[in-house]
Amino acid sequence: MKLVIHLIVILCCCFWSMAGQASNAPSMPLVVVMGEDSFPYQYVDSDGEPSGLLVDLWKEWAKQTHTDIIFVARHWHESLEQLQQGKAQVHLGMGKTPEREVIFDFATPIADVGTYLYLHKSLQGKKSINELVPYQIGVVAGSSHEAELHRIEPKLVFKRYESREKLLTGVVSGETVVFAGLEGYLKDPSSSQDVSANFPTTARLQIKAMQFVPAVLKGNQALLDKINQGFMALDPHFIQQTERRWLGYHSQKNGLVIAMLLGAEPFVDLGVDGLPHGLYVDMWQLWSEKTGIDIDFIPGDMNATVNDVRQGLADAHIGYPESDDLKTGLSRAWKLYTVKSRLFLYQQQLTDLHQLKGKRIGVLPTAPYLVSLRKSLPEVPLRYYDSMDAMVAGARAGEIVGFVASGAWTSHYLLLNKGWSEFHQYPDLEFSTDIYVLARSDDPGLIQRIANGFSNISTREFANIEQKWMLNPKDHIFNGAAHNQIILTPEERAYIEGLGEVKMGYLKQWSPMEFTDEKGEFAGINSDVAKLLQEQLQLKLTAVAFDDWHGLMQALQQGEIALAGSVAQTAERQQRLAFSDAYWPSPWGLVSQLEQVSVFNIAQLAGQRVAVVEGYHLVAQLMALQPSLKLVLVPDTQAGLDAVANGHADVFIDKVVTLASELKAGQYPSLKMSLLSDLADQHSHIGVYPQFKPLVPLINKVLAQIDARRQQQIYSHWVSFSVESDNSQYIQWLRYLLLGVLALSVVMVAVLAVNRRLNLEITRRLAAEKRLLYVANHDALTQLPNRALLDDRLSQALLSHQREQSHFALLFVDLDGFKQINDHYGHPTGDELLVRVAHLLTKAVRGSDTVARFGGDEFVILLNRVQDLDAATQVADNILQSLSSPFTIEGVNVDIAVSIGVVIYPRDGDTAIGLLKKADQLMYQAKSAGGRCYRLA
Repeated sequence: MKLVIHLIVILCCCFWSMAGQASNAPSMPLVVVMGEDSFPYQYVDSDGEPSGLLVDLWKEWAKQTHTDIIFVARHWHESLEQLQQGKAQVHLGMGKTPEREVIFDFATPIADVGTYLYLHKSLQGKKSINELVPYQIGVVAGSSHEAELHRIEPKLVFKRYESREKLLTGVVSGETVVFAGLEGYLKDPSSSQDVSANFPTTARLQIKAMQFVPAVLKGNQALLDKINQGFMALDPHFIQQTERRWLGYHSQKNGLVIAMLLGAEPFVDLGVDGLPHGLYVDMWQLWSEKTGIDIDFIPGDMNATVNDVRQGLADAHIGYPESDDLKTGLSRAWKLYTVKSRLFLYQQQLTDLHQLKGKRIGVLPTAPYLVSLRKSLPEVPLRYYDSMDAMVAGARAGEIVGFVASGAWTSHYLLLNKGWSEFHQYPDLEFSTDIYVLARSDDPGLIQRIANGFSNISTREFANIEQKWMLNPKDHIFNGAAHNQIILTPEERAYIEGLGEVKMGYLKQWSPMEFTDEKGEFAGINSDVAKLLQEQLQLKLTAVAFDDWHGLMQALQQGEIALAGSVAQTAERQQRLAFSDAYWPSPWGLVSQLEQVSVFNIAQLAGQRVAVVEGYHLVAQLMALQPSLKLVLVPDTQAGLDAVANGHADVFIDKVVTLASELKAGQYPSLKMSLLSDLADQHSHIGVYPQFKPLVPLINKVLAQIDARRQQQIYSHWVSFSVESDNSQYIQWLRYLLLGVLALSVVMVAVLAVNRRLNLEITRRLAAEKRLLYVANHDALTQLPNRALLDDRLSQALLSHQREQSHFALLFVDLDGFKQINDHYGHPTGDELLVRVAHLLTKAVRGSDTVARFGGDEFVILLNRVQDLDAATQVADNILQSLSSPFTIEGVNVDIAVSIGVVIYPRDGDTAIGLLKKADQLMYQAKSAGGRCYRLA
C-alpha cells in the first residue's frame, strides 16, 4: 500500500513539474511581415536588417508588450500574400483601402505619410492627375497607389515594377516620366542626384494623405486589441524623436526652423524687402527643394541664434564658424562653406609683412582665426572692434592701418558704402574658416537628414549660387580654384605608368565636339580635354577615330578603347561602363525648316517625324516623354540635317553645339535651330571601360579644374561665329585682272561686274542672316518676341537689376476661353484675335519693356525698373480695362478676357524659372477665381 502511495506522489510531482515548465515556456514569437524597400518607413538596410520608422516603432511596441517579434521582409505584393495565406500574423503597416478591408482587419494608424506622383521636370506644367492620361505611370506592383489613382482617373495606364529599386532604375533609364511614391522615396539621396534633379519635389502631385495601419486577418480581434493597447502606451517623446530621426521633422510640425544671423552679407542678412537672402539662404532653399521639407528662418545675432538652437526654438543653425577654439556644444551636421579672410589696408599697399612692425591692425574679438593671426603677425599689436563700421571708422581716423576680416563680407560692405577705392587687399595673408550647419546632438535623425539633403546638391549647383553672391573669384571654393598641377601619390603615379598606352575614341565628323582635322589629327573640344588629361596625369593617350556613334560605343563596351568623351550616363550604360563626373554642358537642340513654327519643348512634337542619331540614349527618353513620336534613325549629324532638308523628317535632334557649328557653315540656309527646354540641362561625361575604373577619380581631379572661364576659352577656340563670305577669292581675281587693265578695258568692266555681284551676294547673305535671327527670336503670327528671346531678355534683366538693386515685374497673361473661340469661330478668327491682343498689350507698356508670346494663348510681359508693386498693378488694370470691350473680327463681335499673375523681382523670386513659375501659379489662381482679374503673391 505504501508503495502505491509513493508512486502516486511521484506521478503528481512529475505532472506538476511538467505543468510548471509548460507555463514558464516562452510563447511563440509574433511574425510581422513588412515591405522590403519602402524607404524610410519599412525597408531592408545594406546589412540585411529590417529598418525604418515603422520598424523602430514596432520594436518599442515589443518592449512595451513584452512580446517577441520576428520581422519577415518581402516585395510589397508578396508581403500582402504572406498575411493573406496565414504565414504571418500581422502586417507592419499598409495603406487602408476598400479592397484590403474585405480581406484584413485594421488597427489604429501608427504613422502619417503623403503619397505623390513625381513628374519629370518637362511635365511641370501639369496641374492635375487627369492631365497624365497619355503617360505610363510607374508603380510598385501590389501597392495602393494604383487603386487610388484608378479611382481618381480610370483612364490612366500603369507600368508595374516588382520593387521600388527596379522602379527607380526604370526612372533613371527614361522608361517612365511619371512614377508614384511615398514622401522621402529616395533610399540613398547622395547617389540619386539624377532622380532628384529630373523629378523635383516642386513638380509632384499629391495622390492622397494616407496612414500606415497595422493589419491582421479577419476575425483576430484579440491581436488587434493588443496591438492598439501597445501603441497607445508608447511615449510621445519617443515617437517624436523617431519621426525626427527618419523624416528629419516631426509630423505634427510644419518643416524646419533655421536660426540665421543678421548683418553678414553676402552670406546671410535680411534684404530690402525684409526677407532673408544671401549665399547661405540660397543654399538652404535649394536644400528645401531637394528634400521637399519646408524651412523658415528666425533672425538674431551670433549668440542669440546659437542659443535658439540649444533651447529648441530652432532646429538648426544656418551656418556657424565652429572650431576647436570656438565650440558651441552643438553637433556639426554639414560643412556648408569656407570663408576666406584677408588683410585690408587703408590707402596704402604692402610689399612685405615686415612693414607692419609696430603698427596696429583691427580685428573682431569673435574672429575664429585670432590664434593664427597672432602667429602670423607676432610683432603687430591688435585692436578689437565690435563691428565692421567701427573698424572702417578706426582706419579712417588713423587708429589702425587696416584690419583683417572676411574678404567677401568686407568687399560687399565697402562697395555699398562707397569705400572700395580707399582699401587695398594684401593677397599673401589669408585665413580660411570652415562654416558648419549646427544641430543638437540629441537629434541624430535630423543631422542625418540635413547631411543627406546637402549631399544631394551637385558641386555645379553650389557653384551657380556662389557665382551669384561672391564678387571676387578668389573667394570662390566651388569653381574658383586655379589650374595648378595635380599632385599624385606614388601609388597613383605607379598605376598610370603601368597603364602604358591608353586609347581614347572619338568621332571623325562631330564638329566642334570632336572631329578629324585637315591634318588627320584628333581635334575639337574633347581633344582639348584629352590634352588636359595628358598634361596633368602624364597619360599616354592615343586617339582612335570612328565613323559613327554606334561603333564608338560598341568599341568602348568591348574594351577595344579605354575612354570616350561626351557620353551620357544612363542606368543601362552604368551596368557596363564607369563614368567620370560631368564636365561639359550638353543641351539638346532641334533643327526644323525655316517656315515651321519654332519648337521649344517635346510636347510640341506630338505625331511628328523626329530624326535622331542611332545609338543615342535619347531615343528611349523621347519615347517616354512623347509616345506619339515617329522616330527616324540616322547614322550621323550630317544625315539628320539632310533628312530635314529633304523632307524625310520634320525635325532633327542633336547637341546644340554640334547643330550650331553645322548651320553656321551655311550649307543649310533653309533650316533653323531652337533649344529644347525639356533637355536643356544635360551634361556629358567621360565613359571609361571598367578595367580602367581606378583612373576615374584621377580624371575627376582634372575635370574639376574646368570651370566656367576655362569652358569659355575652350569653346571659343573651336566655335567661330564670324560670317564667311569667300571674299578672298574675288580679290585674288581682281588683282590678276588689274594687271591687264590698260590693254583690255573689257576686262575692267568684267571686274566691276564681279565686284558688284560679290557685294550684292554679301548684302543678301547678311540680310538672310538678319532675317534668320529675327525669325528664330520672334513669333511667326504676332511678331512678338518668342520664348527664346524672352529668356535672353529676362536673363539680362536679372543681371542689370541685381547690379542696380532695382525691381522689375513679370505679368503672366492667359486668355480665358480662347479654345472655345477657336472651336466656335474657327482658327483664322482665333489667329486674328491673338494678333489684336498682342498689339493691345504692346500699347499698354513702355518701349523699354518686353511683351512676348509664351505659347498658345499665353503672353509674358517684362516691366523693367518699376518703382513698386503699384506700378505693375496699374499696367494689369489697364490691360483688363482695354479688354473689357469686344473685338470686331470679320463682322463678328468676339469677347475675350484675361487672367494675370503678377510677380516682382526680387520679392517673389530671384531666378527666371522661379519668377515664371510663381507668375504662372498666380495666373491660375486668377483663372480659378473666375478670370478677368489679376493675382499677386
